[in-house]
Amino acid sequence: MVNVRIGVTLLLCLAASFVAAKSGPKSKAKPYIAAAGKGEGAYGLLRRYHLLEDPNNVALFYRINKLRSGQSLVAGKKYQLPMDVHPYDGRSIRSSTGVSDYDKAKRIERFNVHFRKSLGLRPDLSKEGKVYVPRSERVLKGWEEETPSSALVSNARSESSRNAELPSRRVGKRPGQRSLAADDRRREQYLIAGVGGSTSLIDPVAERRLLPEEIAIEAPESITAGMSFGSARKISTTLLDVPLFGAGYSRVERLNESLKNQVFYIVPGHGGPDPGAMAKNVDGQYTICEDEYAYDVSLRLARKLMEAGARVYVIVEDKNDGIRDEKYLDCDTDEKLFGGHKIPSSQKKRLRQGISKVNALYENYRKKGFSKQWMVSIHIDAQSETNRQDVFFYYQSESADSKNKAVDIQNVFEEKYQVYRKSREYDGTVSARPLYVVRNSKPEPIFIELANIHNPEDRQRILVPRNRELLASWIAEGFMMP
Repeated sequence: MVNVRIGVTLLLCLAASFVAAKSGPKSKAKPYIAAAGKGEGAYGLLRRYHLLEDPNNVALFYRINKLRSGQSLVAGKKYQLPMDVHPYDGRSIRSSTGVSDYDKAKRIERFNVHFRKSLGLRPDLSKEGKVYVPRSERVLKGWEEETPSSALVSNARSESSRNAELPSRRVGKRPGQRSLAADDRRREQYLIAGVGGSTSLIDPVAERRLLPEEIAIEAPESITAGMSFGSARKISTTLLDVPLFGAGYSRVERLNESLKNQVFYIVPGHGGPDPGAMAKNVDGQYTICEDEYAYDVSLRLARKLMEAGARVYVIVEDKNDGIRDEKYLDCDTDEKLFGGHKIPSSQKKRLRQGISKVNALYENYRKKGFSKQWMVSIHIDAQSETNRQDVFFYYQSESADSKNKAVDIQNVFEEKYQVYRKSREYDGTVSARPLYVVRNSKPEPIFIELANIHNPEDRQRILVPRNRELLASWIAEGFMMP
């Protein structure tokens, strides 16, 4: 009888051990807690921690913090984010997080590399002892196709060997400002962004920086013919003719020379076969397209930069449109690349074509001694209808000039909002992000999202012609800051 009891006890112990082994160790993860900055809303806070690739995270943020949808955040107060922090066990990401899927573990690792770098944390996982895991798989999808690092793949090339393949970039800094880290760059793999603002990164495409010989292949022919004054034709020392701007706007008078010897490449988002983000049944009957409104603001910006003495190229052109003073702009597909080249339907080819054109023009002007050159990409975001967002900016993480100028423009917007919209503080943010056009631009890049096309209040920022004019004026004013 005693032997039977001992046998039963052993069997029960073995069964319990088997169940424990199957279920894995109990998770020790804790939710990530972060303090809201001054004037920062849910959008800005989530964007700062790279969690906006999934629009559902906004509603989840309000729910887990027991807030009303759209409720303002208190500066300095700590909030729970839809991301967990797992203690690193010193072995691997999979054993630390309990994630058995190898591909998902790779995505988590790549997210952690970017996350740590953007927040100035230690790059070595083992030293800090924490693994950050977004709860949304859609956020992790953005890190799906990059080249695995040596932490997960034994034969991966070292960071130093990748660095040796690419030219270094000098980064200046303003007096009193700490220079940006350059020795921990992610140099080889970059995201393509383009369709529908930040929501387009749900299924991004990984791409490496283009090599010089690839740029030569991708760039359209005749890149230097007749381009000495960008998209404008010089009539006199102070007067330009720009047919692209349309009737009533084509004559541009140079009012000052604050941007003399600076070259701008304005890249309106999308165009041709790609309308970008769309909102249907606006005011009961209209369909509006991102590319039309981004293009109109781009033309207005180009005109103001020319008035300040800059040389300006509008990289996407629509000869039939020009600057339009209508509220509802017709969607069409007849846009061309600067020089009359057809825009391809493939997203990869389209983005390569555009940035190759910009970089080829940049090299032409660099050889002529032009040291200040800028690439400005204008977009309109696509989030859920309930989400309001202010104008926000992305810069190139390795470039202090790109970051400083993005901050300059943001400061202008903050000042203007105190005059034009006193009821609510400006909530636009400035951050680095590895978007394809930002990472591959030789001119200093600024990537701008103007509004959420699906939010009725946000839409007024782009629908009203006067507002489009103000957006262009404020961006231009930021570039005129010393």
